[in-house]
Amino acid sequence: MAIATIDDVAALERVPFAERQPARSVYDMLCAVADRFPDKPAFRSLDKGLPDEPTRDMSYAQLARQITQAANLFRSLGVGPTESVSLLMPVAAETFVAMFGAQVAGMANPINLMLEPEHIVALLNEARCRVLVAPDPDLAPGLWPKIEAIRAATDLAAIIRVGGPARRPGIDALHFASELERQPETLSFARKTAPEDVASLFHTGGTTGAPKLARHTQRGLLHAAWTNSETLLPGPDNVFFNGLPPFHVGGAICAGLAPLSRGNTIVLLTPAGYRNPLVIQHLWAFVARFRPTVLGMVPTSWGAALNVPTDGHDLSSVKLCNVGGSAMPVEIAKAVQAKLKAPAIEGWGMTEVHGYGSMNPAGSEARIGSIGFRAPYTELVVARVADGRVAAPCPPGEIGHVLVRGPQVFGGYVSPAHNKGAWIEPMPNEPVPAWSPGGRWLDTGDLGRQDKEGYVWLTGRAKDVIIRGGHNIDPLVIEEVLHQHPAVQAAAAVGRPDSYAGEVPVAFIQLKSGARAEPDELQAFARERIPERAAAPNEVIILEEMPLTRVGKIFKPELRHIAARRTFERVVAPLVAKTVNLSVEVGPHPEHGTFARIVLDGPVTQTDAERIRDALKGFQLRHEVTVRQAAPA
Repeated sequence: MAIATIDDVAALERVPFAERQPARSVYDMLCAVADRFPDKPAFRSLDKGLPDEPTRDMSYAQLARQITQAANLFRSLGVGPTESVSLLMPVAAETFVAMFGAQVAGMANPINLMLEPEHIVALLNEARCRVLVAPDPDLAPGLWPKIEAIRAATDLAAIIRVGGPARRPGIDALHFASELERQPETLSFARKTAPEDVASLFHTGGTTGAPKLARHTQRGLLHAAWTNSETLLPGPDNVFFNGLPPFHVGGAICAGLAPLSRGNTIVLLTPAGYRNPLVIQHLWAFVARFRPTVLGMVPTSWGAALNVPTDGHDLSSVKLCNVGGSAMPVEIAKAVQAKLKAPAIEGWGMTEVHGYGSMNPAGSEARIGSIGFRAPYTELVVARVADGRVAAPCPPGEIGHVLVRGPQVFGGYVSPAHNKGAWIEPMPNEPVPAWSPGGRWLDTGDLGRQDKEGYVWLTGRAKDVIIRGGHNIDPLVIEEVLHQHPAVQAAAAVGRPDSYAGEVPVAFIQLKSGARAEPDELQAFARERIPERAAAPNEVIILEEMPLTRVGKIFKPELRHIAARRTFERVVAPLVAKTVNLSVEVGPHPEHGTFARIVLDGPVTQTDAERIRDALKGFQLRHEVTVRQAAPA
């Protein structure tokens, strides 16, 4: 049924989940789908991103057969239940074949292929990787030198090359397609899979430090596949676009496993996905050609797509526009709905809940700016937290910590150190739904509020809140206003260090292609419209392009670093002679979080150095001043 109210979510939960999904593993579920739809395309793959290029299609029968063959191949290479197959793979049908096959033989470990080699090696070791699957240069040019560096630093049983010719001179690796053909089409080994078994190890983080591995269980994946489908457009007759990286739950589960679990067809938008400029340039031609019913992207991709003319393309197939990854600005959501004449449905999720943990209702009012209702069979509360324990649930409208628990929540991090601080203990005698195991809550790191109808509204990340003189400022308040300006494509607000207030809000702007606006104009625009005076940005900085994570989210840590660097440069520059070269570096520090290094290269007296240190004393951001050439006193 289509979810219209929070009561509908509770009604779904009256049926035991085992009746919703009787399979005990992802493999069993996909084999059952293949039995129902053997000839239906599971994947249609584009290689380049050109409107009329032919697709490479894979039916559900072919998918199930190749998953079985991949499982046999990995087991023949020594992969067992406690070992992993790691994948450094782009958006490709073979990525899913290898991922699901690895979950049968052992565990799958998708990794961001853009990570530094030392981070990849650390993940391989932590995941007990035995086999590495990597793309042929035809599929991902320029990657193989990194693969060789990883090979030299690890003790792998085998490296498997996906794509390209059967024989590739100069590359010592097994060829995936050739090896699959040698494997039987039925499982050559027996493995009794339990719902609590670890199926995958997905990394989270890794942009400012070493990533951490999250355990995805068979039970969690089955729940995510069902709930993520049920809250969008359930049924087998849908077509999804997938241009999200498969090392992220958005590409692997929300736009991958979930639609596959219902027998839908997925169009894979080239190995680079939405990061391929041709995909965005020809997106509306692809919509007209492949007739997707669900069109999902992260907000930055939606913003870029809105700048592309539709040129008379028929977009009527789209029934639902989906957004995830980060909050969609209200003005972008309105523009999406106006262009596609379909509701923009925003949800919320994270690696630790296997995908979406909430979604706006597709069957009634989608409240723009809200993340909707909690997913079925997932508890979600907004609560006051004190000393690692739930102190009290927040009444409607009050901002608190967003906490989740239930069978869709992950099985913890591989490293015990990463589990410290991740969990919140429940209140004594806390009520628990009949379907829920109860117990401790996962602290999502988000702050939010819940209204009387059950819609949840995120008010920012706990770490993203701008604290000005002890006053908490929600960056979304600033961003939403700036997105109303006709020249603004993307806006992000962060805290800039301030010696008096601790930090003050600043806004970064990326303008629409061909648009013009001055920082003072944008700052005045924001000040006129932001009701809270303390939240008005002290500065507006225009960037040619926003820094993005590998999945297209605006990367706020880098913006905070830019803001801090500019601040320290402004303070120090007037205090040194023109003959002194000033450089300021701001970045992550293993002990201090964010750290600033101010380097003075030139004749600086001890008195001048002390004056500079005194000028910086009021800043809470940890810093050090280094003088490379001391001048005579």
